[in-house]
Amino acid sequence: MSFLNPLLALGAAALTIPLIIHLLNRSRFRTVDWAAMHLLESVISSNRRRFRLDQLILLLIRCAIPALLALLMARPVLTGSGIPAGDTPASLVILLDNSYSMEVADPAGTRFDAAVETACSLIDSAPAGSEFSVLLTGGVPTPLFDQPVSDARAVNRRLRQLTAGMGASAVTESLDAALSLAQRMSHGRRELIVLSDFQPADWQQLQEAPGDAFRKRLQEQSIPVELVLLPVVSGSEANSALARTPNLSLEELVLPPHALAVGQQFSVRAMLRNYGAEELPSVRVLLKLNDAEIAVVQTAVQPDGVTQVLFPCAIATPGSHVLSAELIHPDALESDNHCSAAVQVRDSLPVLLVDGDPSAEPLQSETDFLSIALTPFTYGRLQLSDLITTRTIPTASLNEDALQDVRVVVLANVSRLSDPQLESVKKYVDGGGTLLVTAGNRLDLNWYTQQLYADGNGLLPAGFVSVQGQDSPGTDGSSQPQGKTARIVSQRFEHPSLLLFNDPAGGDLSAAEIRRWYSVTAAEQSGGDAAAEDTAVDTAVDAASEQPEQAGAAESAAVLARLDNGDPLLLEKRYGDGLVLQFTTACDAEWSDLPQRPVFVPLMQQVITGMATGVEPPRNIAAGEPAVAVVTVEVAVTGDGSEATTQSPDGSAATAATAALLTTTVVTPDGTREAVPVVQEGSQQLARYLQTLRPGLYTMTLPDGEDAHFISGTDPAESALRLMDQQNCELLADRLQATLLRSGQEWRDRDQLRRFGREIWKYLLVGLLVLLLLELILQQRFAGVRA
Repeated sequence: MSFLNPLLALGAAALTIPLIIHLLNRSRFRTVDWAAMHLLESVISSNRRRFRLDQLILLLIRCAIPALLALLMARPVLTGSGIPAGDTPASLVILLDNSYSMEVADPAGTRFDAAVETACSLIDSAPAGSEFSVLLTGGVPTPLFDQPVSDARAVNRRLRQLTAGMGASAVTESLDAALSLAQRMSHGRRELIVLSDFQPADWQQLQEAPGDAFRKRLQEQSIPVELVLLPVVSGSEANSALARTPNLSLEELVLPPHALAVGQQFSVRAMLRNYGAEELPSVRVLLKLNDAEIAVVQTAVQPDGVTQVLFPCAIATPGSHVLSAELIHPDALESDNHCSAAVQVRDSLPVLLVDGDPSAEPLQSETDFLSIALTPFTYGRLQLSDLITTRTIPTASLNEDALQDVRVVVLANVSRLSDPQLESVKKYVDGGGTLLVTAGNRLDLNWYTQQLYADGNGLLPAGFVSVQGQDSPGTDGSSQPQGKTARIVSQRFEHPSLLLFNDPAGGDLSAAEIRRWYSVTAAEQSGGDAAAEDTAVDTAVDAASEQPEQAGAAESAAVLARLDNGDPLLLEKRYGDGLVLQFTTACDAEWSDLPQRPVFVPLMQQVITGMATGVEPPRNIAAGEPAVAVVTVEVAVTGDGSEATTQSPDGSAATAATAALLTTTVVTPDGTREAVPVVQEGSQQLARYLQTLRPGLYTMTLPDGEDAHFISGTDPAESALRLMDQQNCELLADRLQATLLRSGQEWRDRDQLRRFGREIWKYLLVGLLVLLLLELILQQRFAGVRA
């Protein structure tokens, strides 16, 4: 306890005044002998003790009155064990949850509105000279200012301009970032204040190891930092005990994983989740293409579960488009009633087939079956058009010019390439091209091992070792082939190109009989003995990572499909900006009956289109991931010798200097326009936009005037509008060694007590009045008794 007027507390010495008066009055009494006094001695003797007790009580009350009056005038303040901070400035870091669950609305406003007003009131209540940092926790931790700000009005003005709608709150990362901000602030009193709706999905991770790690870091601070948890809800939620708000959300639009052609029929699957406990018998769902409504479905939505809605769709024009679904259903959170996806539609996909075993006989060339599978409508002379267009050339015709404007190159049973041809193919793949290598009886194994595989540093995912399966008829003097055949393993495929075959309607790959194939080996076994060569192994996983880095370095390989004896059938790896697939059997009917089966058509179509789209930057991204578009340019020299920049499907002739002259424009979900420069990265020119934290549509206008659409999505778990109850909040606060408060007013009261203590003069005044009244009553009563 301390005093605001400590000198006046010395007035408590006035308690001696009644005592002095009492002693003086006692000394003025005289003893007078009286003859009849002996008649009263018995009465006086029996009442002497009570008389003295009455006088002592009155004396104590009369002594307490001036002492209490002096304490009252000194204005005592209760401060606990500490010293009042007074107007000493503080350093406050406010962690503001701006995830889209904070947009839950009611007539009293949204959760985010309540959080902003609470933050502004805390800032207004802080001592003059305090400094403030605001950290937005939605998506990724984002500081509102580059450095701490002392202007409370400026901070409040910026806070009131904010909107919610960001991704799920990054709690662990935000707490670590806030602690780092607090370390760089200047005042001795430091505090982290978390304003959030405290959804269990965001905070449950702190109940485990991350929470212990943060608490340890908090304890290790050289200057103590206090953590305050302040749950914020909207007005009606604050007046109710509900911990869960019913909500219906559109979680995802699922599109086909393969490339889409102009006019191609495909299905769009909308995933609806009902977080309520009641069935919704009639919910309308709209599907829009570029904001134009194209389909409507009315469906029932089961409680506490997911409902799928299928829309048939076809897009008549090539280019970038936006498909969006919308729920027509009122609920507390409107922002999750919409969901969008960007889709790229193509009018053609050129493929170059390099035939290593050409023939004039029908279906005898190495690429005949493959060409038919890739362009079935063209060969069938149907009115429908194929997305894929093929061009077949012999090995000798392969050169840099042949690779221009090609999306996929297939080396089908090619014996070997010349050095210039190999360099052209490497340059093509490294620059973002895709290559499929199929096996056959003409392969030069030494060349493939030394040049195309090159101990994991070449184009090939794994090295060809030896032919497995049946021998050719008659090689051992018999008329029947010897050896075992194999079949493709039916499994749950994860690669986008093979997802179709997880559904039995897509075809049965295991029905095909593979008569001959190559075993493959990892880099460390490429020079092994015959026993090692006879053993089929996994792909060259991690083999490339163990080699020194070099230009066009390859990443680790992956097995996409296997045979039932364990040998890989289809392998994949990245090479530079491109992609390489390896097929360990032939693509004609000599080594297997796969090309003669109906499943061969969708298999090759899925593989080729998957390769073409697999090297492109994604258009549907997670919030915070960069939106990247490949800008293809070429430089033409005009008659006067100057460079003229034009658009081209291939960027091989472009230069970094040319790319530096180009810019793109991005329109963000809130309508802001920003310029994004085109930069040279490796052999590609890229436009890279980084600020995609806000979920929604980002439209990038490329130098040729075409639009590229990007959809930034976020974790749908925020749509579960559950709040942590009081008990769980208290457990969380205990684990983090934090202080849990119920409102902004409680924080202000607590801050006032910490800064100035709690004055108790009102209570002392009441006590003084009680003593005065008590002294008067007792005086009259004791006097009456004596009378």
